[in-house]
Amino acid sequence: MRKRLTLAFVLVTLLLTAAGGVVRTVTLEGLLREREGEHIFREALTLATVVDQRIRQDQRVDEDFLADYAGSDTQVAFVPEGGEAVVVDGPDYRESDDGISSTVVLEDGSLTIRQSGGVIRGLWRDDTSAALILLALIAVAAAVLGYLIAWSMSAPFQRLAVAASALGRGRFDLDLPRTRVPEARAISEALGASAVALRSRLEREQEFAMHASHVLRTPLTGLRLQLEEMTLDDDLPDATRAAAVSCMAAVDEVNEVAGDLVDLSRRGLIGGAQIPLRELATSSAQHWADELGEHGRGLTAAVEGDIELTFTPGPIEQILDLLLRDAVRHGQGDARLIFEGDARGHLRVTVRGHRTSSPESDDLVEEARSVVEALGGRLQSLPGPQGATDLVALLPRR
Repeated sequence: MRKRLTLAFVLVTLLLTAAGGVVRTVTLEGLLREREGEHIFREALTLATVVDQRIRQDQRVDEDFLADYAGSDTQVAFVPEGGEAVVVDGPDYRESDDGISSTVVLEDGSLTIRQSGGVIRGLWRDDTSAALILLALIAVAAAVLGYLIAWSMSAPFQRLAVAASALGRGRFDLDLPRTRVPEARAISEALGASAVALRSRLEREQEFAMHASHVLRTPLTGLRLQLEEMTLDDDLPDATRAAAVSCMAAVDEVNEVAGDLVDLSRRGLIGGAQIPLRELATSSAQHWADELGEHGRGLTAAVEGDIELTFTPGPIEQILDLLLRDAVRHGQGDARLIFEGDARGHLRVTVRGHRTSSPESDDLVEEARSVVEALGGRLQSLPGPQGATDLVALLPRR
């Protein structure tokens, strides 16, 4: 977008400059012809005075005499009354339709001075190199100015593209630009509203999943306990006991199906491309190692369990950003990230480090906890080795 805007600005500038140059050329050519016409007219008047005096002195007006007054690019023609014309051409004179001429009528004839049309063209040719240099400078200035304008116009849209990509990965904390461009502002507001709506829907769906799990599994668990208690009765006939055992197996199957449905609803809350756990851990560790490095601190990371499990990166990145921003603000010394994926698809993320204050009252930790709980998980603060504090996020499979 930036390159296209810059190129368009340069082209528009050059076209406007060229159009202005054409108009100016036509105007200047008229002025030059008028000036040269006045100059030729004055020369004709002066030479006519000399010729008139020579005729009065009964001296001949021949080619030798007129040659002294003919310029290199002019023609002098004297037509005596009732006589043959005397014409003298300068060495560079060329007959053309766009030449300039001036005629003075004498008592005994007429005197005409003509100038080649190439004189005007020669004036333009002399300025061609200067005009090209000026045009090149204008193009360079237009390119620089166009790039700055294009950068200022495209920067909000580039940030919006990054925000849209983050929303597609399942993040809610969008970095939206503040801009006066109406189109960019409208897109920014739409993305912000979409993020709020997505998070609200996620929280409602999580509440529904928890409620559905309770409503479905509680009666099934009670029914199975009753059937199990029934099978323990010694007076129960064998056929009835076998039927009760069969019912218990059916209840277990229904309970498993109910659990799968609840898990399926949770996994379907956030879509988007999923990446392996090892890639997620690597990208997060690299980003925050640079961030902590600016504060003179280090960061190490470890991936345990099934490293090929795939996850939607957005929510996990958002949680890590909040916890590691808290580590930058309230931590000291090096930090450590531990990612652990189990066979059931659950993820355990641990941010370990020494703190200067308790995490329980920290705004960033509370915000991270709300995101984790909205995803159906929980965030715990546990004592770590050597006096460190572990902030552990337990996330269900999704």
